[in-house]
Amino acid sequence: MKIRRIIGAVLAAAMLLVLPACDGSEHAEPTPTGYQATGENNPNVPKNEYREDAFVSVGGFKIYTAADAASHIGIDVSTHQGEIDWQQVRAAGVEFVMIRAGYRGYTGGGIYQDANFTANIEGALAAGLDVGVYFFSQAVSTEEAVEEAKATLEWIADYEITYPVVFDWEEITYDEARTDSVDPETVTQCVKAFCDTVQEAGYIPMVYFNKNQGYDIMNLEELAGYEFWLAGYSESPSFEYAFEMWQYSATGTVPGIQGNVDLNICLVDYGT
Repeated sequence: MKIRRIIGAVLAAAMLLVLPACDGSEHAEPTPTGYQATGENNPNVPKNEYREDAFVSVGGFKIYTAADAASHIGIDVSTHQGEIDWQQVRAAGVEFVMIRAGYRGYTGGGIYQDANFTANIEGALAAGLDVGVYFFSQAVSTEEAVEEAKATLEWIADYEITYPVVFDWEEITYDEARTDSVDPETVTQCVKAFCDTVQEAGYIPMVYFNKNQGYDIMNLEELAGYEFWLAGYSESPSFEYAFEMWQYSATGTVPGIQGNVDLNICLVDYGT
């Protein structure tokens, strides 16, 4: 199956790329400005055509066994995984990693590089893994989203990035945050600003979201042209619309990493 590359705006419910897999059974109404999220049964957004029975578990990882898409085993990491033995990770069968490059503080709004970014990216590349990166955003305007993209681009400039550069905007539910009053339309525009900046620099732009956000926050039709990274913890992905990457577990175990790690499958060939 030829996957059309598309993107959406992100509004998540937990930090560090761990989102609940929501059903999205109730959907948002249009706002006074006329903004409307994608909803279900939108004929103008490419559909998910993956075979649910083709997602199987082998050796602790999900693989896709049908011939209509690629299948690559991956993880995503940040400083919370601590020191990683990347040679062990590669030997376990992991092909790619999405590394947190940095984040914006949810109270003061400062931009910070992930404390383990350099060690992670250099270790993963030395072990022969394909690498992409993500930025944990708390942008409240398009100007801040561009600022986040430029910081990310500066940090990755000296490294070989073969996987996407990802915008990860998340709602802070456990504390007061500077983003509490940001509306979905603003988030959508922030995604566009970040991803346009990344694309202009020659990288593949992507957005991370869960199913509920894809239906009720994003306008996928408006954001056509970018990549999707879906989060949903189930046996197979039931999201209606097309996506390129799926995060299917937040409690994976991989040799070389102490504690839990997010597990992913990529369904397109980004790597070299």
